[in-house]
Amino acid sequence: MPRLITLSRAARLVGVKRGVLQKRIREGELRTFEGELLLSELLHAYPQTEVEDTSMLERVESIMERAVNKIIRPDDDTLDTSTMAARILSLGQELARARGKARRNADIIESLKNKFEELSNSEGQTQEQAFSTLREWFYQTLETLKMSDEESGLIAQEAFLRVMAAQVRILPGGHEFFIEGSDSILEAGLRGGLALNYGCSNGSCGLCKCKVVSGQVKQIARHDYALTEAEKGLGYILACSNTAVTDVVLEADEAHGSYDIPAQEIEIKVKKIAPVDDRVIFLQAKTPRTKRLRFLAGQYLSLNVKGLPVTDVAIASCPCDDMNLQFHIPVIAGDPFSEKLEGCLKAGDSLVINGPCGEFILNEDSPRSLVFIACNTGFAPIKSLIEHAMALDTAEDIHLFWISTPGNHHYLDNLCRSWDDALDNFHYTALAATGSKTVEDLLPAITTGLTDVPGHDYYACMPAPLLDLTRDFLDTAGIPAHQQKLEPVRHDPGK
Repeated sequence: MPRLITLSRAARLVGVKRGVLQKRIREGELRTFEGELLLSELLHAYPQTEVEDTSMLERVESIMERAVNKIIRPDDDTLDTSTMAARILSLGQELARARGKARRNADIIESLKNKFEELSNSEGQTQEQAFSTLREWFYQTLETLKMSDEESGLIAQEAFLRVMAAQVRILPGGHEFFIEGSDSILEAGLRGGLALNYGCSNGSCGLCKCKVVSGQVKQIARHDYALTEAEKGLGYILACSNTAVTDVVLEADEAHGSYDIPAQEIEIKVKKIAPVDDRVIFLQAKTPRTKRLRFLAGQYLSLNVKGLPVTDVAIASCPCDDMNLQFHIPVIAGDPFSEKLEGCLKAGDSLVINGPCGEFILNEDSPRSLVFIACNTGFAPIKSLIEHAMALDTAEDIHLFWISTPGNHHYLDNLCRSWDDALDNFHYTALAATGSKTVEDLLPAITTGLTDVPGHDYYACMPAPLLDLTRDFLDTAGIPAHQQKLEPVRHDPGK
């Protein structure tokens, strides 16, 4: 029986993005069977795969350490997590070998039954000839079913992954994510870039209700929302209060666009407000634990600060961290909001947000690589989109071009460079307009280094006067309109 593996787990095993495997599938280099890959084909496509992956041991130690720290233990009760991690790895490898051997034996028995039937129905063979035929066939079958060391190692590694991280598949969309440690299904889903339906996140509202189709889950937190006996009988649970014990398949609601995200009004608390430089103010705020902001990456909302006009600002943080919100607010001379914001707010103060709004969101169904173009504080929603794309882990390549105009700076340059250094598929280019070099002069640098210019999706957030220039440039470069998403910088006069 051929060994199949899910696309997400295959990507983890060989250390590539899911988008890379999807591209090889589209190009016919890898075949899928009901959405899964043959392990033998995966090994053939990636012969350099290291089956002794020490990063797995490091990850399990980290997960176990976090879990142990949540448990109150006597002072003299020391737990050697590295020893436990090594034991789990060893047991996983033994289990994988045993499972592989059992599968091979089952295949041989089934084939042997078929061969007996074939020989019993054949005519003109003596008993000795039949026995000789059967013996020759048996040895050939054993050799054919013999598993290579590399494939055995991959199976052991995949078994270890199953021990440390359960995979969740959401129907009907087919999206997948992993749960490591004791995270809830909802927490892990948000961290994996999914827009699951939820409300309070603490078991009170029931909006994260979903149905277990297969697999085993475990309740890890009490909830006040009462499921009916009929719902319990059908397998319904709350995603915020349960985790996955094994790989599971769930039926759950997901947001497919901004129309699926309800309007919300939330009073939030300021964590930090400080100028980055003389042109940008950082505002970090936190929602109540029982009323988090549900939004899509790239959207904006309205800030209502007492004594100041209501102002639209882009959300600079990722939806995967829905309690901690970040905003990059441009300082505009003569503008009462940005000029007085620091004086009106300090850490611990409250303000009201309304939203979210906007269609500047990621096309998650697109198989293409991504190009992000930001200008000045247009980086705020771009940052949110990039972090969301990283969480989804489907784009083969991500390119960021950040343009600054005279007097402005790449105020999070170190963050972008750290992404570039840490991720093989992330590429960052900082561009600066000067008195002699305009933004229009810089635009050709965006497509110069791309191997397939029309084969990317383009997301640009810039001051409104520059959007037409960017649109004209992308049109001239042959980028179809449906592969362009352009957004004006919120609360910016276009300077």
